[in-house]
Amino acid sequence: MRGIIISSGNLCIEVLKKIKENSDILICADGGAKHLYKAGLVPNVIVGDLDSIDKETLEYYNKLKVQFHKFPSEKDKTDTEIAIDYAVEKNVSEIIFLGVTGTRLDHTIGNIMLLFRLLNQNIKARIVDEHNEIYITNGDLKLEKEDGAFVSIIPIYKDAKEVTLKGFKYETNKLEFKLGTTIGISNEIVLEYGNINIKDGTCLVIKSRD
Repeated sequence: MRGIIISSGNLCIEVLKKIKENSDILICADGGAKHLYKAGLVPNVIVGDLDSIDKETLEYYNKLKVQFHKFPSEKDKTDTEIAIDYAVEKNVSEIIFLGVTGTRLDHTIGNIMLLFRLLNQNIKARIVDEHNEIYITNGDLKLEKEDGAFVSIIPIYKDAKEVTLKGFKYETNKLEFKLGTTIGISNEIVLEYGNINIKDGTCLVIKSRD
């Protein structure tokens, strides 16, 4: 089952509507409700401390009898992580995050690190915004070619060893990507798909468009 988590960061409504077509459950993290309201969409549930939802949006979804799971404003998790907890309880096998990047760099980095949690729970996950798709992988990842897109592969806590890239402009065969270097920045997929294999280590993978 595929779930979508929508938070209050930057979000393109057209991207939301496109991804929504192939989802099974729509989970809203607090202020993400403003995006759904603007798009004319109804979530399955809204979770969080509800301090970022304006009165009009709140009343609208209350009238539609949308589920609300309210949490204290002082808590040990962000609203986005609370949304993950809900998704895991519903046994999703894949999560797509929208609205989790933006001007708050601390929240953006924290949300990216949530992908690491899901990797350890064997749940497929990616962050999508208007210009980027973000993944974390410690094994195999297959990406579709997209005109004008670049792919960057960045070790995140130790050297990544035996990294093999196939279908890329710059292919590698069991190459070491050292932590703190930029060797994996701005590659390009030249075949229908680009395949990434990492034998040892964990990498942040970003497919970006200008």
